[in-house]
Amino acid sequence: MGNPYLLFIKQVVICITQYIMSLIIIFERPMHIRHTYTWILSFIWLCTHLTAQEAELRYRLLPGQTYTLEIELDQRTHSESAGSDEVTLFSQMKIDFYVDSVNQRGTIFMVAGYRDLLLSMLAPSMDMDINSASGRDRMLTQMMDSLEQRKFRLVMHPSGELESFDEISPVIRAFAAGRDADADQHGLVLNTMDEVYGTHAFHSLFHLFVSVYPVVQPIKNWTRDLIYYFNTKPVQMVNRFYLTKTTEKVITIQGLGMLNSTGDLHEKDSRREISSRVSGSQTYDFQMDAETGWLKQCVSRQRLVIETTIIRDPRLPSGLRIPSYTETLFEVKGTHTGNKTAPDD
Repeated sequence: MGNPYLLFIKQVVICITQYIMSLIIIFERPMHIRHTYTWILSFIWLCTHLTAQEAELRYRLLPGQTYTLEIELDQRTHSESAGSDEVTLFSQMKIDFYVDSVNQRGTIFMVAGYRDLLLSMLAPSMDMDINSASGRDRMLTQMMDSLEQRKFRLVMHPSGELESFDEISPVIRAFAAGRDADADQHGLVLNTMDEVYGTHAFHSLFHLFVSVYPVVQPIKNWTRDLIYYFNTKPVQMVNRFYLTKTTEKVITIQGLGMLNSTGDLHEKDSRREISSRVSGSQTYDFQMDAETGWLKQCVSRQRLVIETTIIRDPRLPSGLRIPSYTETLFEVKGTHTGNKTAPDD
């Protein structure tokens, strides 16, 4: 991709050249027609540039407004290990972003919070069956209810870059501390909650569906580098976005992301130790609100290939490599409403 400033200057030069050539043609006409054509041409040129300014790719969020993302995640993991069943994860959540203030630079200060949480995870071969809607696991239900009561402060650049935000994982761990529960079940619920709603999960979702716009403008295609957390492990990701269409109400952006772990990701406990490498891709189809810049809807598909190497395991030989595939469908909808008072922290 070329230098965006040079591209912008080139576009300006072309536009001015076309304008001058049009004037030359006009001045070949009689005097009384020249003035009419000149005014018409100037009006069209001005309207074109005002339209281009309206399509500027950035957030224009207003203090006192709440902007919401409704996220549905459907994930399926297939392993080539003998005797392994498909692992499924389904999650629904709403994240409210209340705009507290916006400074002169356009930096947006917000208060965020989860609500309407639903979580289901099934892995028969691992004897794992978690479902928050069933009411079977009292600890899970209480932790999710408590999480919905908490608010988190964050600061966002008008391009969507997350400049700072409160840690969420310590809050989740604090919910679980001191609860009377089976040790294995306690660890399972805590790890699942952290993977879906914790600091790294929030960071990943925000960067996938909010950190969309280019920092330098105007521009038709751009890239965003980020860290995506897969099972709380960091993976390098590069998203390339393309501005495909703009109207008075909707900005359409399409994107393709590539993921690659820069090294081995290690996991271990008292019984086993493994390392893994992750690679994959993700597609995006965004529709953004032209007035506020906030997301209206997005469908995104992610496919990851994971190669796991056994380092230590009571049942599997050391050095065994097991490939698996994870496919995730994200469906995201955005809305916004007016609030008179800020939510309680």
